[in-house]
Amino acid sequence: MIDNQRDTTMSMAGLETYTGSWTKSEAAHLIRRTHLGMKINDLNYARSLGSAANAVDGLINRALNTPLPDDPQWFRNGNSGDILDMYDIQFRWMDLMYSGGLIERMLLFWSNHFAVSYQNMNALPDKAGGSYASHMYVYWKLLFDQGMGNFQELVRAVSKNSAMIYYLNNYNNTAGQPNEDFARELMELFTLGTEDKNGQPNYTEQDVAEVARAVTGWRVNDSQLRGFFDESRFDNTNKTIFGASANYDLDTVIDLIFTQKSNEVGWFISKKMYVFFVSAEPDNAVIQELADHCIQVNFDITEMLRKLLSSAHFYEARFRGSRIKSPTEVFMSYLRELEITPNAEVKEYIRLRMQELNEELLRPETVFGWAGYNPPDSDGTPGHYNWLNTNLLPSRWDNLNDLVYGYDDAGSMYDPIRIAEKISDPSNPFSVAEDIASHLIAVPLDRVGIRQVEEDFAGDPNLVPPVDGFPTYKINLSKILLGSIPWYEWTANTDSDGNLFYQETFAENLRQYISYLQQLPAYQLI
Repeated sequence: MIDNQRDTTMSMAGLETYTGSWTKSEAAHLIRRTHLGMKINDLNYARSLGSAANAVDGLINRALNTPLPDDPQWFRNGNSGDILDMYDIQFRWMDLMYSGGLIERMLLFWSNHFAVSYQNMNALPDKAGGSYASHMYVYWKLLFDQGMGNFQELVRAVSKNSAMIYYLNNYNNTAGQPNEDFARELMELFTLGTEDKNGQPNYTEQDVAEVARAVTGWRVNDSQLRGFFDESRFDNTNKTIFGASANYDLDTVIDLIFTQKSNEVGWFISKKMYVFFVSAEPDNAVIQELADHCIQVNFDITEMLRKLLSSAHFYEARFRGSRIKSPTEVFMSYLRELEITPNAEVKEYIRLRMQELNEELLRPETVFGWAGYNPPDSDGTPGHYNWLNTNLLPSRWDNLNDLVYGYDDAGSMYDPIRIAEKISDPSNPFSVAEDIASHLIAVPLDRVGIRQVEEDFAGDPNLVPPVDGFPTYKINLSKILLGSIPWYEWTANTDSDGNLFYQETFAENLRQYISYLQQLPAYQLI
């Protein structure tokens, strides 16, 4: 059982800069929450910077200096894009998740916040024809390029993006024939939310109707993969929005939202960022503090991240292993933690499994994105509960085992010796058992429900294992790893060239051990 309960009525710390100890535990928490899984090199980099503030600055600088990837060949050649090209976008993103960091996690955040689904565009060929993959690629590049910038300008850019114009039907919103889809989501999902922090409405149905008139005139140029403004389709008359009257258009409506409703916008985006990076259970006091900072820095996303990720609140022990992993986090973290480079076959396997687990990249089920990343529903249920049920959990176990043991007679078994060498001493079964568990599991090991092994260590009972002073969980983990191998036989050998090697059974025991760890409830938490 995992004891992860907390009092949500009171913050223990706020957004003041964290100045406490900077150990492996704190650095690992930062890497897990800002990357798609923890690679040992990323952990060592964060630890080397000596403090939370320095580590966050380092990760942010890396993100800001990450160039846009080269366009795929099919896009450079001017091909319109089909379903295979759509899969190529997903696979390229997986590659970046595997090798990258904060910028890729922000891409995931924004693809949920500004939800666009390629499936909807594919199903409606009268809109984008055969070019939907190209439109989706331009949308993806936009989030990559501007996702660490100014939130107001990001809203503006996404609103004019061709994939968004298609997805929310703003391409057929014309003077005299209003379509309210985009107008509603601009306020409800992108900037304000339906209610403010006190439960009061942020806008009226009349506001929706007036905003719909204001954002008329936008169309899509399929050959140039961009949205453009057609003045002949624009409602060129006054509109009254939030009680103010003027001849608003898309740009001035966005300006109005961010000026007249700045407090509401700050609260809305701060709450979503808090839930995504800190806890599925919002802390209103800290969210308000972040919202105030958001307004102070003029909606600068980078500065909001810097404040949140370097705060004393973020590093509270109660948040380590407090949120259920999404399918993306489950698969990509497993690959990154075990350093399994995703080849084409692995990526296709993951894509199909993510469909089954309800999170295929760039294919959210609704305009609301994936509920698992969002703040609680109206009944207060944390969104991350949507990621798991009694059917999905066994599927996760089986899928991860496939990545280690191979599948469909095509995959090869994973060799865990190298990762054991990187994070521990593979010749010491007691160290390697604990180190691999702490590498894979975010929850402190003394709070993880490790199976109690009543049997003694295998082998000669007269050879007493050196476990005096070990916590119970470490002894149990060591027994689970060793199985029938006596502890004194788990040693490295040296070949004629002086290189270390290990018995073939060690790799299999490590595979079985990793399989045991990933089926623990604690492994599902980040």
